[in-house]
Amino acid sequence: ATTELELRFKRHLKANYRHFIEHYTDANEVQRLALAKACAVLDFILEEKETYPGTKLKLYKDLSPILKEMDLQYIPHNYLRLKEKVEILETTDHAIPEIIRLPRLGNDNAEVYNDPVVFGWAMNLRANGANFTDMHIIRQIWEACERTGRRKPSARWFGQKIFEQAETDFLTAQKRYGSSKKANVHKSYIPFKDAFYAGDCWEVDATRVNIIAHATEDEKGNKIERHLMVIVVRDVMSGDVLGYDFTHAENHASFVRAMKMAVQTAGYLPYELVTDRFPGHNTEQIKRLFERLEAMGTIVTLSHNAKQKAGIERWFGTFQNTVLMGSKYYYGEGITSTRLTAHRSPEYIAQLKKESKKAGFDVVAAYTECETLIEQWRDIKYSYYSRKHANLHKTPKELHKESEKPNVIFTNRQQVAMLFDLKKEVTVRNNGQFHLEIHGVKFYYQIAVENYEAIAKTHNKRVIVSYDLDDLSSVFLWKAHGNLLVSICEAEELKQIVKYGPGKDLGRIAQQKARERQIETLKESNLDEYTAAANEEELLLGIHTNKQKANAFEDYYHSVNIPLKKVSGSDIVPDDFDENSYLKERNY
Repeated sequence: ATTELELRFKRHLKANYRHFIEHYTDANEVQRLALAKACAVLDFILEEKETYPGTKLKLYKDLSPILKEMDLQYIPHNYLRLKEKVEILETTDHAIPEIIRLPRLGNDNAEVYNDPVVFGWAMNLRANGANFTDMHIIRQIWEACERTGRRKPSARWFGQKIFEQAETDFLTAQKRYGSSKKANVHKSYIPFKDAFYAGDCWEVDATRVNIIAHATEDEKGNKIERHLMVIVVRDVMSGDVLGYDFTHAENHASFVRAMKMAVQTAGYLPYELVTDRFPGHNTEQIKRLFERLEAMGTIVTLSHNAKQKAGIERWFGTFQNTVLMGSKYYYGEGITSTRLTAHRSPEYIAQLKKESKKAGFDVVAAYTECETLIEQWRDIKYSYYSRKHANLHKTPKELHKESEKPNVIFTNRQQVAMLFDLKKEVTVRNNGQFHLEIHGVKFYYQIAVENYEAIAKTHNKRVIVSYDLDDLSSVFLWKAHGNLLVSICEAEELKQIVKYGPGKDLGRIAQQKARERQIETLKESNLDEYTAAANEEELLLGIHTNKQKANAFEDYYHSVNIPLKKVSGSDIVPDDFDENSYLKERNY
C-alpha cells in the first residue's frame, strides 16, 4: 500500500521539479528532466528532515525504496549515500543544482588518450588479415606504449573510439576478412536478372554427394571405402539438371560425360557455358572440346569465382535440404555448417554404417541411390518446397521443356559424336574397312558403298574415329583440322560372320561379296573416267576400235569446256565513241 511519505514525496516532486530545469541548459531534454527531479528529491529531504519522526536516518531509510521503485536517475538510492548529499548542502554553501550534475561532465580524460599514433596502430592491426581479437590488439598496443613511453589508453577507450565505430568496420572489414563470406556485407553487389530462356546459360560444377561411404576396391584390389562425387550440368532458367556424372574424383573425363548427357538430353548446345577451373580443365582433351564448342557458337566462360555460377552453388544446398535429407544414407551437411539440422547424430551414423555394410552397400548401390534422388528432384514442383515460388506449380523438367529456346544451337548425332565421343586414330584399308580394339575386344567396321568417294579418298590413310561405348553399332570418321574435326562419313559395325556349324550365316557372306563386286565396278568406272582423255586413238582403229574406250573419250570430249579467248579491243563497241570529241583530238 502507498504510505503517507510516498504520497507527500510524489506531490512535492510533481510541484517543484520544474523550478530546477533552468539550471541544466547544457543537457538534452531527457537528461534535464531527470536532473531536475533529482534536485527535487534533495529539496524534499531538506523540508522533511526536521519534522520527520524517528531517528535521523529513518527518513533516508524510508525514502530509499521509494527512489528505487521510481527508478529516479542522478540521485543515489542508497540511504547513506543520500545522507552524504544532504550533509554537503548543510556544511557548505553549495546550492542543490551544483551537486546534482551529469556524471563525468567536463571530464576530458578520454580525450587525453586520443593519440593519433596509437589510433593508427589500432587501425593497422584491425585491418590485418590475421583478424586479431580486440584484447590482443589492446595488449599489443599497451606493450608498444610501454616501449615508447606513451601513456596507455584504457581498454574502454579502444571500444569507444575504434572498435565500436561504424567507420572502422567500413575501412578495415574487407582487408580483415579477405575473400571469406564475412566480407560480403562490406562489398557492393550488382543485381542480375535470371536467364530468360532455357539454354541461355548452363552452369557446371562438382560436389561430394553427402551419403555415407560405400565399399569398393583401389587400383591394387585392396578393399576401401569411398564417397561419390557428382558433376552436374544445370540450366539456369529452368533449374533443370540436364546432365550429371558420378565419379570418385573429378577429372576431365567425368566433365565430358556430364556434358554429353546434357546435350543428348536437351538436344542442343547452350548459348553460354559457365564452369570453374576443375581438375583437368587445362588438359589437351578439354582445350580441344572448348575450342570445338566455341567453333559451333557456344560461349565458354571459365571462372574461379563461385558467384559466377551462384545458381548451381545454391542448388546443391537446396538439393540437400529437399531430397537428399530424405535418404537414409544421408549423413548431413558439410562440417562448416552451423545449422541445428546440419548433421546426424554420431550414434545414428554409426548404426547406419553398420547396417549398410551388412546390406552390401557398394558402388552400384550408391550410384543407383544418387541417380534416383536427382531424377526425383527433377520431377518435384517448385511450389512443393519454395516459398518464393509458392505459386509455380511446375517441375524443372517441365519448365525446360515448355520454354522457348531462341538462342541455342541445335545438334544432331554426328555433332554430339564429334564433341564428346572417345577418339582413336586408325588406318582405313581393304576397301573401306578397319577395326577398333576396345578393352581387348576387336570391333570391325566398314564404310557403306554409298560413300564410295570416302572409301577412295581414305584408302591407306590415317583418320580419326569417334565412338560411343554405350553404342558401338556405328562410328564416325573425321579428318583433323587443327583442334577441329572435318566430317568424312559414318561407318557401320561389321559383326563377325559365323562360317562353321549349324549356325553359319551364308546370307551375310553373300552380302559382303556383293559389296565387294559393287566397289570393284565403281573402281573400274572411276578409273575409266581418268583414262578417257588418253583414248583419242581408239577413234582411228576402225574395226579394231574398243567401243567402250571410244565412247568414254567422246563423253570426255563433249564434257570439256574450252574457254574462249578474247582479242585485244573486243570489248569496245561503236557506241563507246563520241564522234565530236574524237575529231577534235589533235593526236590522231
